[in-house]
Amino acid sequence: MENSLAVKTKDDDGKLDVADLVRMFEESEESTLESRGHAERDRDYYDSIQYTAEELDVLKKRGQPPVIDNRIKTKIDYLVGLEKQQRIDPRALPRTPQHETDADGASQALKYVSDSEGYDAKRSGVWRNLLIEGSGGISVAVEPGYDGQMQIVLRRWAWDRMFSDPHSAELDYSDAGYIGGIIWMDYVDALELYKDGKDILDATMDDRASLSETYDDKPKFRMWADKKRKRVRICQIWLKRGKTWYFAEFTKGGILKSGPSPYVDDKGESDCEMFFQSSYKDRDNNVYGLVREMVSLQDAINKRSSKSLHLLNTAQIVTEDGAVNDIEKTRREAARPDGVIVVNPGYSDKFKFETRTDLATGHFQLLQDAKNSIDLKGPNATMLGDKAQGSSSASGKAIIASQQGGMIQLGDLMDNLRHLDKRVFRAIWNRIRQFWTAEKWIRVTDEEKNIKWVGINVDPQRVQAAMQQDPSMQEKIKGVVGNVAQLDCDIIIDEVPDSLTPALEQWQGLVELAKAGVPIPPDVLIKSAPNLKNKDALIEHMSKPNPQAVQAQQVQMAGEVAKVKDTEAASELKKAQTAKTLVEAHMAPGQMQGQPQEPQQFELPPDVQIRKAMAETDALQAKAGHTRAQAVKTAQEAALAPHEFAHQVRSAEADRAAQQRAKQPA
Repeated sequence: MENSLAVKTKDDDGKLDVADLVRMFEESEESTLESRGHAERDRDYYDSIQYTAEELDVLKKRGQPPVIDNRIKTKIDYLVGLEKQQRIDPRALPRTPQHETDADGASQALKYVSDSEGYDAKRSGVWRNLLIEGSGGISVAVEPGYDGQMQIVLRRWAWDRMFSDPHSAELDYSDAGYIGGIIWMDYVDALELYKDGKDILDATMDDRASLSETYDDKPKFRMWADKKRKRVRICQIWLKRGKTWYFAEFTKGGILKSGPSPYVDDKGESDCEMFFQSSYKDRDNNVYGLVREMVSLQDAINKRSSKSLHLLNTAQIVTEDGAVNDIEKTRREAARPDGVIVVNPGYSDKFKFETRTDLATGHFQLLQDAKNSIDLKGPNATMLGDKAQGSSSASGKAIIASQQGGMIQLGDLMDNLRHLDKRVFRAIWNRIRQFWTAEKWIRVTDEEKNIKWVGINVDPQRVQAAMQQDPSMQEKIKGVVGNVAQLDCDIIIDEVPDSLTPALEQWQGLVELAKAGVPIPPDVLIKSAPNLKNKDALIEHMSKPNPQAVQAQQVQMAGEVAKVKDTEAASELKKAQTAKTLVEAHMAPGQMQGQPQEPQQFELPPDVQIRKAMAETDALQAKAGHTRAQAVKTAQEAALAPHEFAHQVRSAEADRAAQQRAKQPA
């Protein structure tokens, strides 16, 4: 309740009077006395306290335990679980194009406040109050933080700690002249918080009168409490006069702190700290929740079950006068399972028991009707997924469709909760703009792989220069918002629907397509798999190259290069042999030699091992070298063939000349 920003000044003197403030609180308490009594009963029914003291005494005299089939709790717990399943995230959208790049930073700031203050848990508490008692609230305040800057604080107001203008008819209390809450604290703590309020607190301790028990200290009785411990009730009220909101913290003895609201909205006008929401209001502005309409049916279930059990366990005695000597003794013995009943002679056929099975059957039928009726209130079997289109084996898509149809009747309640969310997040954003004036860095909450940061009120040029000097900063800084006070955004709420069942069906469909031979990349299957742990890490691992596969690919590429070189060498050899053949044919027709056969190309088997492939590749490269050497040799032989032929011609001519000279006479 402490607010270091708001203090009482002379300009506020006379505007707030403790008598008026006490009158406002007591007016609210008195006008809602009956409504709050019903709300307390609704809470008891949720907590399985469904019998009065008189009814329990009757059951005790019968020797019969109380029968409670608490269907209210089952329904409320389902709706609370539904809210937890559909968690929300705030998102900011820019109102002007120049702030488009800053909107993501605003979204991260909203998420930061929501996560640090545990808004999800507080929202669930408000939702439970809306369902049972019919009202709940959240306050958005600021207080000094550990770093010297103002931090935003969210507080939940339970229904039994709230009071408001009894003339307010709107569900969001937008037409209320005042709203407020109460808090109990130790007298010593109150003196520490309000150092100048000792006289006021002492005066309040002397007057402990209260109109009802709703606003009493909880719990009322403490076994281990110190009898000397003093507790004091302090009220915090926010009231609107004209366009200005004022606040006051007071007790019946006087005002402890007061002043105008330190908060402003997006238009710069005075803003309230508290945001209340109710589920339903009757024509007298009495608040109630979903449980209210199920109380009478729950009573019928309990009473019919108890009455049927009692009728089946008891019997009426039909006899004639004189059949037994003591009627009361006979009644007691008949009620005992081992009782002994003495019938006078001649009256054995005049004494019998009759069980009212007809009444028991009637109560049992009424019990079934009550169960069927309460099942139609709130979440029914269709919404719970127990039945879908009359089939016990309905698909997940059919169950989701039936649940969505059953949720229609709860549309108003869900809209009320979303309306509260939007007002709270809008107030958070207004507090950010108003009080986050210094440089602030917040951690991005949706980054799982590494931590990233968003700068608020940081000069973008300075950050850009720092990233140029240190490139590693680019991976750590997600965004920068220059001046958050000048950034105006629209706040929208993103809900997380229950998409597990349709996602599972989609993934199973992809698996079946893959089995049928349809080429689907593995990363697509992994991304589609629902609730797969470390999905991103698995995809990242798959995206990394396999060293063995890379080595095999390199070997295969080397083999292909070797085959190309072998083909080129074979082509050169073929050309050289062709040239040699042509020369030989020109020199000696009819002596054409056969064409050399093209060496068989090497193909790498798909299942060959890496080492074998490397060895074969080396052999192939050696073969290519040998072939290239043969080609060179053949080319050289082709070049020397004319000279050898001329030399042979000259040698033959010389031999013929020598032979002719030898034949001539000396």
